[in-house]
Order: sequence, then C-alpha cells, then structure tokens
Amino acid sequence: MAGKNILDSKRGRLSTFGLLYVSEGIPLGFAAVAMAAFMRREGLEVAQVGAFVAAFYLPWAFKWAWAPLVDLIGLKRFGGRKAWIVLCQSLMIITLYAVAQIDHGNQFDLLITLVIVHNIFAATNDVAIDSLAVNTLHPDERGQGNGFMFGGAYIGQGLGGGGAMFISDRYGFDVSFMYVALLLLGVLVFTLFFVKDPTVSSQVAEKSAEVWRKFKESLASFLRELRVGFFKSGPGPLVGVIFALLPFGAMSLSSAVATTLQVDIGMSDSQIAQLNVASMVVSAFGCILGGWLADKLGRRKMLAAYYAMTTLPVLYMASLLGGDAELGGVPIPVYFATSIAFYLFTGMHYGTSAAIFMGLTNPAIAATQFTGFMALRNLTISYTQAWQGAAVDAWNYSAMFYIDAGLAILPILVIPFLRERDSSIQPPTAGAPLPEAG
Repeated sequence: MAGKNILDSKRGRLSTFGLLYVSEGIPLGFAAVAMAAFMRREGLEVAQVGAFVAAFYLPWAFKWAWAPLVDLIGLKRFGGRKAWIVLCQSLMIITLYAVAQIDHGNQFDLLITLVIVHNIFAATNDVAIDSLAVNTLHPDERGQGNGFMFGGAYIGQGLGGGGAMFISDRYGFDVSFMYVALLLLGVLVFTLFFVKDPTVSSQVAEKSAEVWRKFKESLASFLRELRVGFFKSGPGPLVGVIFALLPFGAMSLSSAVATTLQVDIGMSDSQIAQLNVASMVVSAFGCILGGWLADKLGRRKMLAAYYAMTTLPVLYMASLLGGDAELGGVPIPVYFATSIAFYLFTGMHYGTSAAIFMGLTNPAIAATQFTGFMALRNLTISYTQAWQGAAVDAWNYSAMFYIDAGLAILPILVIPFLRERDSSIQPPTAGAPLPEAG
C-alpha cells in the first residue's frame, strides 16, 4: 500500500509498539488475574492455581522453537511481519471464541488445552512484534521504546485482568471471554489499517516454485548468523542467557499467588479488579519512566536499582504475614498500597531489561535471538509461578515472600556482566528469507 508509514516517525514507532503490546498483555492478565481468582473461589489449591498459570506461560517459554519461521518466512507478498501479526491476532480471537463456547465446569481439561493453544498464537504474535521492533526502533529509542511496549503490555493486562473481572462481576464469567476477544479485535483493526513493515519491498523477487529449492541455503545461512549472534559477538549474549533464567527482582506480588492471597484476605471481585487496573496503569507509567531514566543515567546501573526496589514491598508484606498474625495481619488498604508500590518498581525494570536484551541481539536474526531471550524470561515466570504456589501450600505466604526477596540478589550480581554484543563481528553471509514467502 502507498502512503506514509506510521513507523517512519519516532512518535509513531513508540505509540504503535505500545499498542501492539496491549494485545500481548490482554490474555496474560485474563489468565493470571480473572481466571486465577475464579479458580481460587471455586476451591482450587494455591499450588493448582500456580500450576495452571505456569502452564499458561509455557508456550511463551518455548516460542524460540518456532521463532526462526518469522525470520526465514518473511511473507513479504502479504506485508512481511505485519502479516504474521495479523494472522496470529486473528487466531487468538478465534481460539478465545472457542473457549467461550465450552462448559468450563465440566470441561476444565479442554479449557486449559484451548487456553494453551491460544497462547501459542499469542507467543508467535510476540515474536513478530519483537522482530519488527528490533528492525525499526533506533538505538537511542530502545529504552523509551521498550518502556512504551511493556507499558502497553501492562495496560493490556489491566484490561484483560481487572477489566474482565468487572465484566464477570456484572454479567458473568462467560461474558468476560467475549469482552477480551473484542479488545483483541480492536488491536487487529489498528494493525490492518495503520501498520506497515518498513523492510518490505514493493516487489517479490522470486516465484513460489523456488521456495523449497532455496530453503536449505537460507536455513544454512541463518544458522551461521545465529552462531555469530550468540557465540561470536563477545560474552554479553551468553551472559544474557543466564540472566534471562534468573528472577526479575522480587516477583511474588505480581504472580498467581498474589491473586490467591487477595482472595484469601477477603478482597471482593470488584476490589481485585480495581487493584489490578490501578496496578497496570502504575506499571505502564513505571515502564516509561524507567526507560527514560535508564537512557539518561545508564541502563545496567538503573536496572540493578529497580530490581533492588522490588524487594522492599515484598519484604514488608512478608513481615505483615509473619508471626501469629497470618492473613488477618494484612488490612486491604495496606495491601492495596503495597501492591501499587511494587508494580511501579516492576514496571520501571521491564522496559529497561528488554532494552538491554535488544543491545545483545543481532538484527539479522532478531526474531530468533531476541525471542530466545524473552522466551527464557517467560520460562522464569513459569517456574516461578509453580514454585511459589507449592511453597505457599508447603509453608505459608510469609515464607514464600522472604524466599522471593532473597532470590532477587542473584540477577543483581549478574547485571555488571551484561555487555552489548560486539557489532564489529558480522555473519559470514547475510541471511536470505525464503523468496516467495518473503
């Protein structure tokens, strides 16, 4: 299509990627907040809720397995990465519609299966968006860009979590599925009409008959670039792999156990929804503020500070839950304020850490390498959801919070070693996308 591309301007890039990330946050918020609260009220154990949310994140943890398809199959005839985004967002809506049609009480296993399938498409949507961002954002925009992106994700989580709970409280849990699908449809319409992949040329150089003939050559070239990206670009990318598998500071006040705790201390669905929406708005602000400060004052230094700050609300909550007080020692207004502070600090580190991972990524294999880093972070979220739920059932909330805060020391110790990749080392040949699909 002719016409000006919204991604040609800095303002357009920041706003576009922020909105695209809204579509990523919506289903995650729906699962971690609305569905987790629903399951806890239905009598499921904290460990079961944690295991469910952990399973929900698994497609995101293993999206690296199919990420090369986005790099190798560019779909330039259909709009490049935009085509991937539109396809995945459409399938996300279709699978959510399917989820809304089943009996959630009597077909719980099918519900989990369909939600996981939905997240395979959501994770692939993320792969394509991240690849487009790495190839579009300017180096001096990465902090702000990722701030807007993860800010958008937090807004999406608020809409999918707290927003869905408002709908569920008023119209029933089943209607909340349709509400979430409509939100995703809005982002899809924006993508169709306003987003263009700037790397797409106006011509397709090869015909479809040549695709499979050149597949082997393209794959070999891609693998050489992948080797350079991870193993021949200085120590930074390999340290990044280790870093991605460590906790993101303290995490417990944003995990599934936070939702179960909210139910256990007596918060109503309306109160949980209000807290979730407020937390997501604060997190989005934190993403933008944190990214801006990191660009000005140094990303690694500020990231370490942000991680340390997340431990403060968690330690305070652990002290409130300790001793003989247990759940009765946490007034709802106090929990509300503590959670808001935690989400501000969490938002500040999300965009900054993603900007650091972008600095470790080779643009030639952006969908795969950056996706690999993000997938490992989602694996961290998954195993964290699982161990925290099990820890609460085995001990109590207070012990789990203390452990969570203590583990935050590990990533802080690694941050000084996160050096950007050595851009002077280039792959032996430029990777070529598949001719027809690209």
